[in-house]
Amino acid sequence: MILIAYYSWQGHTEKVATALAKRVGAGLATIEPVSEVGMLRKGMMAMFGMRAAIRPVKTDLSDVDFLVVATPVWMQKVPPYINEYLSKVTNAAGKPFSVLAEMGGSGAENAVAIVKKSLESKGMRFVSSATTLESEVDAGQFGPAIDEFARTIAGVAAPAA
Repeated sequence: MILIAYYSWQGHTEKVATALAKRVGAGLATIEPVSEVGMLRKGMMAMFGMRAAIRPVKTDLSDVDFLVVATPVWMQKVPPYINEYLSKVTNAAGKPFSVLAEMGGSGAENAVAIVKKSLESKGMRFVSSATTLESEVDAGQFGPAIDEFARTIAGVAAPAA
């Protein structure tokens, strides 16, 4: 089973995660905040690597063969809700993962590195990453990037299926 865990504030990351799920036959797990705070506070929390409470979501990867974390990029970091999700992931050792960063302009490399460090510390194995831009998502022009990303996932996930 491939699981795509994502947080989406304005719908861009959700749109990309949903398109990827269709291409690789994955399940979706929506990371939802317990309560929303203003954008300035969210940005500051992201900048300082803080966490914020999330609603219950699948974090036990016992029955997951491949995890994809899809995240927006805020202040060249990941949102506090992604940090909280990553802290809760269990039964992940030895499993492959990929990261999808959706951004307005820059910072994807930093965001991917944050997710990578967190999941590798749990014994997971990094496979690939991809980046989409809000402008491409708005224009419906993110398909080629997602197709290429899907191939990197399918190439690893297929033997386990």
